[in-house]
Order: sequence, then structure tokens, then C-alpha cells
Amino acid sequence: MAESNHKSKEMWRAGASAILLKRIARHTILTTDEQKALLSLAGGEFAVCSHEEIVRDGQSVDFYCLLADGVLARTLDAASGSRQITGFYVPGEIPDIHTLITPSATVSLEAIGTAHIVRMHRATMHDTIRRFPILLEAFWREAVIDASIAAEWIANVGQRPAMRRIAHLFAEMAVRMEVVRGNEFHFSFPLTQIQIAQAVGVSPVHANRSLNALRDENAVQVRNGIVFVHDWARLKDLAEFDDKYLSYHEPQRLLL
Repeated sequence: MAESNHKSKEMWRAGASAILLKRIARHTILTTDEQKALLSLAGGEFAVCSHEEIVRDGQSVDFYCLLADGVLARTLDAASGSRQITGFYVPGEIPDIHTLITPSATVSLEAIGTAHIVRMHRATMHDTIRRFPILLEAFWREAVIDASIAAEWIANVGQRPAMRRIAHLFAEMAVRMEVVRGNEFHFSFPLTQIQIAQAVGVSPVHANRSLNALRDENAVQVRNGIVFVHDWARLKDLAEFDDKYLSYHEPQRLLL
């Protein structure tokens, strides 16, 4: 049993590292040695349950979170007790990459459904970046991409009615999860209606009405944590969705 668990952890680490390398290679040119250095950053793996908080804003941490499987939410709790979800993260992303240059976590992270996290230890990360400085440029680009997504979220909540906000959320996640297969497909995204409401800035009742409207439009339907896209073209139209903010330019190597 111990050997089986060890192999499973190795598989999670290898899988998460491979996805991360694929992401980085889309925007940053790395040599073979630099790729190996990036792959070596993965440390121990651990599983988290739905709603479990992994990192709290302001917490001192000695590792970064590389998401291997599942979905994480970035959250903000108001003094009144209300919660806003300000972003989601998918496998291959490092949601707390900003702490690379801060002494403590700048966001709170919570699991949406079961998730697997691979630790990237802070001391190892810093030592590797000193030896391979191009990795800092690569992680900087990851932070810029995250900022672009955050800006689009602000526009989505500020400019679109509730139904289009939710449509946009589903369209974005489908692209980021790389699950778009033709005009009809489905993917796992185990959000409750309350969490959907927290992500798009509406009440749970309003979120429910908007989900029903999207179903009536035959664009998308959510059942048991699965998003069924019935008409991708229609969903994008309702969402006013343009994925340019998610796209990568040609791989670059500007600073080194």
C-alpha cells in the first residue's frame, strides 16, 4: 500500500510539472537545462477536500501551490461576513505565484471539490531562480496573465447583466480547462449556486434565475457539478466572449 501511495504521489508531481512546463513553453523560451530545472521544482503532493482552505491572506508560507487536479477559488471575505470569489485556478497554474516577491500570502485559496496540490518549496524555488534567472521572467508572465484575467472579471461584473456574467464565466473556464470539443461538450466544474453567485456578484436567487435562462436558451446547463455546453457558439454569443485575454503570444525571451 505504501509503495502504491508513493507511485500515486510521483504521478501527481510528474503530471502537474508537465502541465506547468507546457503552459510556460507557450510564452517563454527555455533551454533543455532550464526545462529540467522547472520540472525539478515539484515537491510533496497533498489532497484537499471541497471547501477546505489551503492558504489564508496574510499567512506566512514556505511553499507555493501548483495545482495538479481540481479547481481552486481565490476568495475575499468582507468584515460583514460576506464572501466574494475573485478568481478560479485550473491544473498547471500557480495561484499564489505573487508571493514570489512578498513575505506572506496575498490571497486566500479554497478548494472547489476535491483537489490535489503539489508543493513548490520557497527555498528551492528561490535557489533555482538564482541559477536559472529566465524562470523569473516566465513566472512574471504567469502573473501578468493572471492580472489580465482579473481585469476581465472586473469588466464582466461591472458591464454585463447576470445571465451574461455567468455565461462568460463558463466560457472562460471551458477555454482555460482546454475542454472545448466542437459545439457540444461537457466538463467538471463543481460549483454550488451560492459559489456561482459569489463569483459573478449577484444573489443566489438571481444566479438561479440566470442559470434557468441559460438552459432555456439551450446554451448551457449545470447538473451535479457538470457543465453541459449544448451550443458553444450560442454560449459565446450570450457571454460576449472573446478569448484574446487568455491567448499567448509567440514564446519570448526578453530579459536574458
